[in-house]
Amino acid sequence: MLSRVADAIFWMARYMERTDNVLRVMRTNYIASQDEIQNFDWQLWVDGLGAQVSDAPIRVSNYREALFHLVLNKENDNSVLINIVRARENARSIQDYITKEVWQCINDYYHLIQDKGTEQLLLESDPVTAIDNLLRESVLFYGTVDVTMSRGEGYTFLNFGKHIERPLRSLDILELKLQEMTEGGNEAMLWKYLLYSLSGYEFHTKHYKNALQMSEVIHQIFMNDQFPHSVIYSLKQSERYFNRLDTISVPEHFKEMEFLIGKSISNLKYGMNPKASSAEVKALILKTRSEIKALAHKLATLYFGYS
Repeated sequence: MLSRVADAIFWMARYMERTDNVLRVMRTNYIASQDEIQNFDWQLWVDGLGAQVSDAPIRVSNYREALFHLVLNKENDNSVLINIVRARENARSIQDYITKEVWQCINDYYHLIQDKGTEQLLLESDPVTAIDNLLRESVLFYGTVDVTMSRGEGYTFLNFGKHIERPLRSLDILELKLQEMTEGGNEAMLWKYLLYSLSGYEFHTKHYKNALQMSEVIHQIFMNDQFPHSVIYSLKQSERYFNRLDTISVPEHFKEMEFLIGKSISNLKYGMNPKASSAEVKALILKTRSEIKALAHKLATLYFGYS
């Protein structure tokens, strides 16, 4: 497979995963702001998710403005719309390497988010319905990938991209929730909404069987290898899919990447304090995020030809 093709597949997967995660956190935050939390700080999330126009931060005064800038704003380089556009552009350039069904899913997603009905629901009527409609397209994309794509190099790079992006988003959401907690509020409720944002509340109630506690929530997000949005799960999946590239890789490149992935997993397994304080968790977020970004950068250098 050409390096540019692998790069396009890798980034298509990252943009789709980023889209899915942002939509889920926006859905949860909207419900929280309406049902439980008074004076919900939308500005924190707009800033934290990188909403800006021409290098200038975006200021919002209500949830409608926040949803517009984070989901539909064509001028915001990090909006859901722009991520879908970029995923579609990458998919268009590699149509010979993905199935027509996968291309159709991404194309349908693009047309749905451009539809005036979606904008009307999001900004004037019912944001939850609009976000749910978009999330169904996301679920359809993942299902279509699983049932239509051959398990070759394309599928490998796609899944590697997904499992590089997912822990970065989990760490971002956790970091923003910790910042939210410093501003006050019901801590147990904030942990609950954090888990909802990661599709992990039901998992938590079945696995931990206790009232929400910081140590158990942090363990689930970092160390529970049965939770699909945990950092350790994603790193192990990254290792699993990367190992499939052994026979087609330059040996020294493969060994370098293999070492870095293994090191990241070991650092997390043996560097995690089960009773970590908020400050220690924040430091671990920064360290782990840096290691995952270094993995992505090294992959781009060794496999995609980046300088």
